[in-house]
This record gives sequence, C-alpha cells and structure tokens, in this order.
Amino acid sequence: MNGMECAAERGRLPMIRKLTGLSLITAIAATLLAGADAGAEEKKKLYRWVDKDGKVQFSDSLPPEAVDQARTEINAESGRATAVVDRAMTPEERAAWEREQAELERIRKQEELARQTEEAMISSFQTEDELRAAFAERIELKRQNIEAIEAGIAGQRASLARLLVEASESELAGTAVNPRHAQTIAELHREMGRQQQMLIVREAELAGMDAQLAHLLERFREAKGLPPAPDDAADAPAAAEPAAEPAPDADAGPAGGAG
Repeated sequence: MNGMECAAERGRLPMIRKLTGLSLITAIAATLLAGADAGAEEKKKLYRWVDKDGKVQFSDSLPPEAVDQARTEINAESGRATAVVDRAMTPEERAAWEREQAELERIRKQEELARQTEEAMISSFQTEDELRAAFAERIELKRQNIEAIEAGIAGQRASLARLLVEASESELAGTAVNPRHAQTIAELHREMGRQQQMLIVREAELAGMDAQLAHLLERFREAKGLPPAPDDAADAPAAAEPAAEPAPDADAGPAGGAG
C-alpha cells in the first residue's frame, strides 16, 4: 500500500467509527421504542362483562362492581380476546368447593390405603388357605362389631324411651321438664342417629367382603404366578340329557282301538 492509499485509509477510519457508533445508538433506540410500543399495546385493553341488569358492557377500565364479575379481556389494537376470567366465587360456593376438594382427597387417601393394605396382604401369605383364614377372621370381627353397635342402639333406645315417658309425665302434671333432662334426650337422639349411620356403613362393608376376598384371591394368584381358579360352572357335571321317547310302533293301532 503506497502513501496516498494509507492516508486515504486513515481518513476513513474516523468515519467508520462514527457510523458504527451511530448504528449502535440507532439499534438501542429502536429496541427501546419497540419495548415501549409493546408495553403500550399490552396496556391497551378493553373489558367486556355483563352487568347486574344483564346488559353487556365494554370499557377500557373495570368499575369496582365489575372486578369480581366474569369478563373477557380484549386487545384494543387487534380486537382479539386475550383472556377469559371467571367470576369470583361467593363465600358459600368457595366453602362448597373446598368441601368437595376435601372429600376427593379423603377418597384418594382411602383408595391408596386400600391398595397398600391389599399389597401387604398379598405379600404376607404363602397360600390361598392362609389368606382365606385371615379374611375369615376379619369377617368375624366385623360381625362382632355390628352386634356391639346393635346392642348399643338397643340400650340407647330403651334409655330414650324411659326419659321420654318421664318428660311426658312431668308435662301432664303441669311441671316443666328439667333442662338437663331435655338436654340428655337431645344428646341421646344425636348419638342414636350417629350409631345407626355407623351400623349402615358396617353392614355395607360386611356385604362387600365376599367380593373383596374374591378380588384378593385373583390378585394373589397373579402375584404368585398361579393358574386362575377353575370356573365353578365349568367344573359342574353336565346335566343329563332327557331320555328320548320311543318311536311309536307302526304295527300298533290306536290306543283302545283293538277290536
């Protein structure tokens, strides 16, 4: 490179640096402007909701009475819906929802406990006879529990009948029933109701234990690699075919027709 070319190159360097600096500034400014535009577009919303009179309302801001209402959020530039917000639940609805979630969680835990119990029973026994014997003990305990509940209900019913007779006699005699007496009657009513509900549950559990045992035996055979139980219907002897009636004798005449 000769001297003139070197001088020209040196003259271009400040210009290149200046252009490079301007390009960088321009890029930064464009980025900031784009971000500002995006933020502005994000803020430009329209809200659509139905007021208490059933009329559809549109606004770029939500009045206080519409904050908890179901609404649709719309991009003001494009006119497209960007979000759908459900209305806030009332305290009663939230309480009902929480009860439902708690019940679902209780059922889930109950099913998990049943599965773990089932797995433990399958792994604890070596033969079907051991499993059947253990299950027979559970059935007997369940029956004893039902009998105890029935005896308790009978005793409560007798006590309640006696207290009601005493309260009736006091009223007939013109004497007010003792408040403690009335409280005892109410408590007996509640306890009898609770025991009767428990009795229904225990009887339902007992009724389902045969099916539960059959299911456990099936799982036990699968876990131990045993063949499935033979079908009782397949093992039952086949019903005897009815004997065929003898063919009528062609030479014999009609009954009673011999002459």
